Amino acid sequence: MKMWLIPLYFLLFSHFFAYDSSAQTNPSCPPDQSVALIQFNSSFSVRCHDSPSACGVLNRKTTSWKQGTDCCLWDGVKCDTETGDVTGLDLSCSCLVGLIPSNSNLFRLGQLRELDLSNNDFESSPITSEFGDLKSLEILYLSYCNLTGPIPASLGNLTQLKTLALSHNQLSGLIPFSVFNLPRVEFLDLSYNNLIGSLPSRVSGLSRIVGLLLDHNSFSGRVPSWLFSLRSLFRLALSNNNLTGPIPDPVFELVNITLLDLSSNNLSGSFELNKLSRFRKVMILSLSDNALLSFTSASNPDYSLMTLDLSRNKIRFIDADMFANLTNLQELDLSHNSPLSFSNINNLTLVLPVLRTLLMSSCNITQLSNFLTTQESLTHLDLSNNNIRGRITEQENNWGSSLEILDLSNNLLTAIEYYPWKNVETLNLRSNLLEGPLLVPPLSTQVFLISNNRLTGEIPSSMCNIGFDSNTFDLSHNNLSGAIPKCMAYAKLVRLYLQTNHFHGVIPDFCVEDYMLNSLNLNDNDFEGPVPKSLANCENLEVLNLGNNKINDTFPYWLGTLPWLQVLALRSNHFHGRISPLKNGSDFSSLRILDLSYNEFSGSLPTSYFKIFKSMMNLSQVQMGYRSSYYEDSVVITMKGIDIELKRILTIFATIDMSSNRFEGTISETVGNLISLKVLNFSHNHLTGHIPSSLGKMTALESLDLSDNKLAGGIPSQLTDLNFLSTLNLSENQLVGPIPKGKQFNTFQNDSYIGNIGLCGFPVSESCGQSEPPPAATTFDEQEADSELGLDCKIVIMSYGCGAVLGFSAGYIMMTIRKPKWLVEMVQRAGNKVLRTFKKKYH
Repeated sequence: MKMWLIPLYFLLFSHFFAYDSSAQTNPSCPPDQSVALIQFNSSFSVRCHDSPSACGVLNRKTTSWKQGTDCCLWDGVKCDTETGDVTGLDLSCSCLVGLIPSNSNLFRLGQLRELDLSNNDFESSPITSEFGDLKSLEILYLSYCNLTGPIPASLGNLTQLKTLALSHNQLSGLIPFSVFNLPRVEFLDLSYNNLIGSLPSRVSGLSRIVGLLLDHNSFSGRVPSWLFSLRSLFRLALSNNNLTGPIPDPVFELVNITLLDLSSNNLSGSFELNKLSRFRKVMILSLSDNALLSFTSASNPDYSLMTLDLSRNKIRFIDADMFANLTNLQELDLSHNSPLSFSNINNLTLVLPVLRTLLMSSCNITQLSNFLTTQESLTHLDLSNNNIRGRITEQENNWGSSLEILDLSNNLLTAIEYYPWKNVETLNLRSNLLEGPLLVPPLSTQVFLISNNRLTGEIPSSMCNIGFDSNTFDLSHNNLSGAIPKCMAYAKLVRLYLQTNHFHGVIPDFCVEDYMLNSLNLNDNDFEGPVPKSLANCENLEVLNLGNNKINDTFPYWLGTLPWLQVLALRSNHFHGRISPLKNGSDFSSLRILDLSYNEFSGSLPTSYFKIFKSMMNLSQVQMGYRSSYYEDSVVITMKGIDIELKRILTIFATIDMSSNRFEGTISETVGNLISLKVLNFSHNHLTGHIPSSLGKMTALESLDLSDNKLAGGIPSQLTDLNFLSTLNLSENQLVGPIPKGKQFNTFQNDSYIGNIGLCGFPVSESCGQSEPPPAATTFDEQEADSELGLDCKIVIMSYGCGAVLGFSAGYIMMTIRKPKWLVEMVQRAGNKVLRTFKKKYH
C-alpha cells in the first residue's frame, strides 16, 4: 500500500526541485553564501553505498563544488534570478555521510525556500532546533536520513512551510503541538519512525493539508475527531500504530479523501459500507489487521472504490451481493478472517468486471465456489491456507484464463489432471495432497512451486519442451525419482529446489550456457559421482546444498571463485582427503555457512581458509544478497545428535560445521578472528592440543561443540566472555583443571564436560581441592537480558538453551526426528523479533 505512494509522492512535489543550474547566469550568488555552502559541505564525507529505494541513481553532487566559483552554477543549488540569493538546495541521494551540527553554516542561508537532504546518512544526528531559523522555507525533505531524537518544536516557526517530510528515520518522542499548527502546510509525512503518544485532541492548523502520513509509528489512543474536519484531505495514513476504539462516524465527512489507511491498529466494532457513499472519491480503503467484527451494507450505491482491504480482522460473515455495485473494484483482500462465511457465494451473475486481485488466504474455504471461478478479469488469486478439497479436472477448462498468479498452497487438493490457467506465471501448489505423476506446467510459467506433496515417478521428458525458462522451480519434498533431465541444466533457472526426493545418478553440468543460477538445492537424494566443475561458471550462485547424498569427491576448492556464494552445504556424503590450500582467486569471500560434517575429510583443519573468510569476520559490513521473493533456502544443522532443518534462513547468521570427519592436529588461533560466527562445531574428529584462548573473541557465538576429540589442557577463562553462548559441549576429551565460573558458564550442566576426568569444579562432582558452593543458576530474567536476540527462554535442557537454535533461524523450524511444540513456538516468536530487528537495521 505504502510503496505505490512513492511515485505520486515525488510527482506532486518534484517541480519544486527542477533545478537547471546551467540556466543560472546573473547575478552571482553572494560570497558569504558560497562560503556557507562550502563550510556546510565540509562536515560530510562522500561515500556511496547501495542506492536507497527512493533514489533512482546516486549522484555525488557536492564533488563538483569549487570555492571561488559562482555557487548558482553548482549542482543542486538554485538561486533567485534577481538577487542571486540561494533559495533552493537539493542534495538528495548525494552519498553524504556525517553529522549536522547545530552551528552548521547551512542555517545562515536565510533566503532558503526549498531544502532537500533526503536519502543521505547523517549518522544518527538529531534534527537541531536551528532548522526553525530557516523561516523562508516552504519545502523541507529530511526522509531516509538516519536521524534520531525528538522533532524540535522550533519547526513550528516555519510558517511558510508547505511540505514537511521526515519519514523513514528513527525519530522518537511526542510530536510537538506546534507542528500540527503549521498554517500553510499541505503535505506532512512523519511515517516510519518511533513516535509515541496520543494524537492531540484538537489543533488550529493544517487547514490546507491534502496529505497526512503518520503510519508506522507507535501512536496510541483513539483516532481524534479533528482529523475528519480536514475537508481538503485526500490522503490519510494511520496504519501500523496502536490506535484503539471504534472508527468514528465523522470519518465519512472526508468528502475529498481518495486513500484511507487505518490498517494494523486495534480498531474495533463494525464498518458500514453504505456510509462510503458520503465520500465517493475514495479509491483505496485499508482496514486490515484490526479487530473489526462486521462489514455491512444497507444500500447499494455505486462507489469509486478500487482497493478494499479487510484482511486480518474478526469478520465472520459477508453477504457477497454487497460487492455487486463495486464496479470499479480492482483489488479485494479478505484473507485471514477465519472462519469466514458468505451468502450468495454461488451466484453466477456476481461478476466484478475489473477485479484483478482477490486474496482469500486463511478463510477456511472448503470449495471452489462460482464467485471464485467466474471472475474473468482476475490476474491474481490467493486461496492458500484453506481446506479446499478434491481434484482439478478438464471440466474447469474455462476457469482462470487471465490468471497470472495463482496460490492454492496449503490445501487438501488430491490431484491436478489439467491446468486450465494457460497464462499463469506464478503457480503455487505446495503443501497439498497431490498424488501421481508430475504434470508439466503451462508454457507461461516462470515460478512453479509444487513441493511437499506425494508426487511419484520421474520428471517427464516433455518438461524439456517448455524450455524451463522460469525463475524458480521447486519439486522438493516429494517421492520423485530418476535422473535430472539434462535440459534442466541448460535452463535459464534462478532457483532450483529438488531436495528430499529419490533422484539419483550424476549431477548434470549446470551453468553451461546460462549463468543466472542463484540457488541449487539437491539435498537428501541419491546423487553419486563428483561435483560438476561447471558450477564454477555459476557466477551468481549464492546457495549450494548438496548434503545427504552419495557424492564421492575431494573438497571443491574451486568454488571459492564464486563472488556471491554464501551457503555451501556438503554434509553426509563421501567427500574425502585433505582440504587443498586455496589457489589464486579462490577466497570464498562471501561464505557465511559452511557445512562439511559427516564426511571423510582428513589432515589438518584448513587454517588458510579461516584467515580469509571475510564474511564470517564482520557480517555487518557485508551486503545482503538474497533476492528471492517467493522462497527462502534451508539448511540442516545437528544439535546434540538431532538433525534440524532450518527454513527461511537469514544468512546474516554465520556457521561452521566440520564435525564427524577425520581431521587431526590443532585448532588454530586464527579461528578466533571469525567473530561473527554463531555456531562452531569441530566435534567427532581427532583434534589435539589446547582450546585456543582466541575463541573468547567470538562474542557472537551461541553454540560451541568440540566434543569427542583429544583436546588437552585447561578450559580458557576467556570463554566466559561469550555472553550469548547457550550451547557448550566439551565432553569426551582430555581436558584438565578448573571449569571457569560466571556468566553463561553458570548455566551449563555436567553433560557439557562428561568424559574429561581431569576437570573439577561446578557442575562436575570433582572439587578443585577446596570447598566451594555451586554458583547460583542464572535466573530466566538474567538469561533473557543476556540474549542478543531478546528471546523468551523458559526451558533449558541438558545445557542446550534456546539461543543456539533460535539465534540463526529467523523463520520456521522442522525437526526430521520429532517436532516438540515448545521449541517450534519459541522459534517462531524469536524469528519475528529477529526479522523486526533485521528490517530496522537493513531497510
